[in-house]
Amino acid sequence: MNNPKTVIILLRLSIASVFLYAAVAATLHPIDWIGYMPPVGKIVPLKTLLLGFSLYEFALSVWILSGWKGLYSGLLAAVTLVGIIVVNWGDIDILFRDFAIFFAALALAASSLKNKGGK
Repeated sequence: MNNPKTVIILLRLSIASVFLYAAVAATLHPIDWIGYMPPVGKIVPLKTLLLGFSLYEFALSVWILSGWKGLYSGLLAAVTLVGIIVVNWGDIDILFRDFAIFFAALALAASSLKNKGGK
């Protein structure tokens, strides 16, 4: 594909759709997702933490889709994915796909370097 704009749009859609799906699914079915949260239940109730993380994922997906400051949204997505992988390393048979999303997020960030941080 020789159209860099199309590639960037596809990267944004792929990364944002993952965060958006997780945010909606975790909000609608928290019991299915609560096991992926770090064990900090004594500090913050897990359902509250999950809801907060879902709001964060929703906001991140909107930011990625907007295309504004793609370098920073891509890097934040990559850092988020590293956190998810590290916290859930025992479930790597499920989370191995997150490595591909991590590298897609880095590709999105790298695509913005020529634009000095985004649009």
